Amino acid sequence: MKAGVTAEKFEPGVIHWMFLVSGLLGLFFLFLGFRGLNEPDEGRYANIAQEMLEGEHSWLDPQMSDLGHYDKPPVIYWVAAGFFRIFGMNEWAARLPSVLGAVCALIGLGWTAWRLYGNRCAWWSVLMAGTMVHIWVMARMLTPDMLLAGWCSLAVGAWAETRHRNGAWGPWVAQLLFWTLGWWTKASPMLIPLLGLGLYTCFWGGPRERQALKLMLLVPLILVLGSPWFLYIVKIHPELKEFFLHREMAGRITGHVDGRHGPVYFYFLTSLVSWLPWWPLALVSAIARLRETGWRMPRLRKNGWVASPEVIIVVTGLLVFSIISSKLQTYTLTLAPWGALFFARVWLLRPVVSLRAVAVLAGSMVVLYTSASLMAPRMETSLGRNSSLKQVSRYLQSHGAVSVHSDRYWPGLEFYWDEDVTYHGVKAPMEIASDAGKQARHFESPPGWASEPDAWFIHFRKQEGSPFRAWLDDPEVEKIQMGDFIVGRLAAPTR
Repeated sequence: MKAGVTAEKFEPGVIHWMFLVSGLLGLFFLFLGFRGLNEPDEGRYANIAQEMLEGEHSWLDPQMSDLGHYDKPPVIYWVAAGFFRIFGMNEWAARLPSVLGAVCALIGLGWTAWRLYGNRCAWWSVLMAGTMVHIWVMARMLTPDMLLAGWCSLAVGAWAETRHRNGAWGPWVAQLLFWTLGWWTKASPMLIPLLGLGLYTCFWGGPRERQALKLMLLVPLILVLGSPWFLYIVKIHPELKEFFLHREMAGRITGHVDGRHGPVYFYFLTSLVSWLPWWPLALVSAIARLRETGWRMPRLRKNGWVASPEVIIVVTGLLVFSIISSKLQTYTLTLAPWGALFFARVWLLRPVVSLRAVAVLAGSMVVLYTSASLMAPRMETSLGRNSSLKQVSRYLQSHGAVSVHSDRYWPGLEFYWDEDVTYHGVKAPMEIASDAGKQARHFESPPGWASEPDAWFIHFRKQEGSPFRAWLDDPEVEKIQMGDFIVGRLAAPTR
């Protein structure tokens, strides 16, 4: 591209789309399995998916360390377990569900932009979303959030297709399917982007938009199709009725049990970082356009800029999540693609820099992401409770460890050591009372565990009251510090 060429004269063709798609796929897969599973989220989801493959647990009744775990519906575990079965038990396979979610999010975004605003806007919005910090980071982290964002984006894309086809039932059924998959992935958070789209169609859209959504039919069907797993789980574990209603719904609104609190402006502030690098470029374009029109906005309002689907989805989501007491930046991931679409539209309204400058910015993000991927393993044991046990596990394997004992619960540790893990002085993560009488083998110290010659302990340095204190204070005990961990042998090796 020649210097000085702007987006006004750039019409993406098949070659440009192929280059963009291959580049973004490469960016998502870049060193995907290079670092270990981060705790507690990646370890938790990998642990549950791993248990489903053991054969003794039902795929409908999620188990974590042989104890019931019902924070999320099962789709994320099913997808991860499926990838484990195909590609083996490794970090690369563990993160494929999130890569799948990112790809689905970009497909849904491009689909929507293409039907609403044309090919050029679709290309730019996919570029901006695929290189956005929020999406790139979460595409490489095993959580249900990216997969949820993928289903929701596909659902909006199917709505745009339904609108284009004047309410055709085929793409509408696809909407229903994608929204339902979102519910089976993370339940109620899927309703937030649907709420934004529903508000747009009801108050700003016309009959064509409302007919395409059929909101009064869509929502009841989503709830009906999304309820079987919850009804089944409550049937076999009646005590979970209170768990779902109080902890998982009311608890997240009034204050999460994990203490995820923050100020009301939390998401507006953190989005300035997580939605980089493109919003500043869009802001410059918006200012240039307003200067040209004498700082008047009537044409913008007339053309639907203030009340477009993507704007209403983003604003509604940010407001709802800001009101809710629980704060975590991953909650707003379903909004990120629509932020990218808005940035692309504003950028195309008045491109102020050459395509070469935009390419340099995109290339800079690729360099940044590559550097971050290469540096991550160097610091993954020094992230506190978010550390990885991968390097620790490699060290133990190289020293002939057979069984591992830890003074803190790390669900991802079983990903590396299977069943030969025991947690000491740790409360078992029980979510239902019926598990209280269940043998939790990972939380019961086996006889003679302290004298096994091939048994090692892992001490988390920020953990108080460790049962390994005697070994930690004994200068004769073989041990090493690795970031936030101290690893040592429980008994002297047999001569």
